This record gives sequence, structure tokens and C-alpha cells, in this order.
Amino acid sequence: MTAALHVVFRPARGALAALPARHVRETMRPLPIEPLAGAPSFVAGAAIVRGRAVPVVDAATLFSGARDERDAATRWIAIVVGDRDAVLAVHSVVGVRALAATNDAVAPLLARSARGAIAELSTLDGELLAILQTAKLVDEEVWRAIAGQDDAR
Repeated sequence: MTAALHVVFRPARGALAALPARHVRETMRPLPIEPLAGAPSFVAGAAIVRGRAVPVVDAATLFSGARDERDAATRWIAIVVGDRDAVLAVHSVVGVRALAATNDAVAPLLARSARGAIAELSTLDGELLAILQTAKLVDEEVWRAIAGQDDAR
């Protein structure tokens, strides 16, 4: 089974997820956000990142359907979306780890997304949706095994 590098993050408290590193430009601290009128609830707004306006997707809201201040983003993950970027605002970034390409204990992150969020996102940005569909939920047991491998090195 081959392993690929993933950025491991917490979209919200208690959840652990991983996004293939090939889609990630960088991680960063949050920047000021300008709200966008008429945007879905999971779009926090737009921010200027490296001189370009990019949409900011709130991972906790996308994941749960409601904004909770306890899940406030402390880190951003800049994602390459074709010839542009988007930002995924997350509770925290754990690090970069090698994860097996196929693992039955790992479910798609968007499988537990808020009702209607997938349909809304597919209408707004199919390319971003395709990238977010590569993100996986990481079971705590799988995470402990990965962390144990890191400790053994």
C-alpha cells in the first residue's frame, strides 16, 4: 500500500481530517476577511492572500452546518484550485504525515457535511469541490497508529 503526504488538520473540535499535500500551497495564520453578500454560510468571505483576493471556506461550518465560536479558525490552509487559490479556515493544523492511499478506516470529510452544502458548493465551484472531496476524516485510532510510527523514528 503506497503512502502519500497529507496535511492533517482539525476542521472543528473533535474531528481530524487530512488533505493531500499536493493541493496545499501553504498554511498560515488567519488574515482579515471581508464578508461576501449572498454567499453560503460556509463561505466566511474573501481575504487578500499574497496580493490576490481568495474565497475563505469555513471548514467547521461546512462540516457541521452551523458556526460555533468554539470552533473558530486559528489556521488557514491555502489550497491550489486550478490557476487560483482558495482558503480553508480550520480549527488547527496538526502537521504533514504520510497516509496510506486506501484505508477503510478513513471516510470522506464531506460525507458528514451539512445538508445542502455539497450541492451549493458544486454550483459555486466544482473544481474546489473536487479538491475538498479528496479530504478524508481520520479515525483517532488510525491517528494514534500514525503518531506511534513517528515516535518510533
